[in-house]
Amino acid sequence: MKRVSVLLITACIIIPFGIIGCSSQQQSNVIENEVQNNNPLDTLNMSYFAQTENKAVSTENLNYTIQKGYYLVGADGNNTTEVYYPQIDSVSILPEDTKQEILLEQVNNDIAKTVLLREGSTNFFAEQNTVSTATEGESKREPKIITTYYRVQTANEKIISVLYEESISAVGSALNCGAVGTTLSLAENRLLQLNEMITDFDALLTLLETDQFTPIPYYEKETPYFSKVLENTNYMRDEILEILKNNNRRTFFTEGDEGAEILWEKRVFDWYLWDNKLVMIYIDDKSYYQYSIELEKIRDIIDNTFYQNYIV
Repeated sequence: MKRVSVLLITACIIIPFGIIGCSSQQQSNVIENEVQNNNPLDTLNMSYFAQTENKAVSTENLNYTIQKGYYLVGADGNNTTEVYYPQIDSVSILPEDTKQEILLEQVNNDIAKTVLLREGSTNFFAEQNTVSTATEGESKREPKIITTYYRVQTANEKIISVLYEESISAVGSALNCGAVGTTLSLAENRLLQLNEMITDFDALLTLLETDQFTPIPYYEKETPYFSKVLENTNYMRDEILEILKNNNRRTFFTEGDEGAEILWEKRVFDWYLWDNKLVMIYIDDKSYYQYSIELEKIRDIIDNTFYQNYIV
């Protein structure tokens, strides 16, 4: 537990968007209690996982474990909420006689991975803040209701792939729900992008359009096939292709003194790996839909280097 405590305390740093870092021993103790009392591989009361998973993700035979960490979003009583994310811990399972320099190197590696996974949990909040039409003063005064969940969908020696499901709303307003995926290369300490994996986005979109992807239920509601969802969007096919190629984001430009500049980007799709499946997430203004397909069915459009490095 001693090594885990060192990792947790060291990993608590301040990041943007009004997030409060761990700044006292009391907060560190709270985090330790969270780690002891909660298993990050639990279903977190999400019926979606209970309904659809065949087996729980396990790190039993791996050279690391996954702890449940959290931080606080918001700087006042009305808007403060806990956001959960997975923490990598390979330190506590090292032999007791491990040299100090090796131990320190491993702590730093664990922190680097954990920071990337934590950043994934802020994406929805960050983008909501970016595209908000409210003034800065209104945003700060308006109480928010925020909920967050995450689920480790794949954990092996090569990658960790996580689904974050989040919602945010002003008091008295409808929920604005979103989901994002994060897939981490353990060897490289970096996040993987869909355009590294897929070599033919036209073929990928065709599979989505023709309902070759399986809809994943959203809690107890049936998810419509993607062809039905497309009927209610304003996107042209060519625009969807560009979004997929642009790491799943629609980019808005403005003309500046030195030419076109990015005004802001809107996430339209996201993805994660779920054992032997690719899951695509489609995100609209208020909700999202998930669709899965077995990797063997799309092997011909998966980059071979990506496949060898991260999937096999």
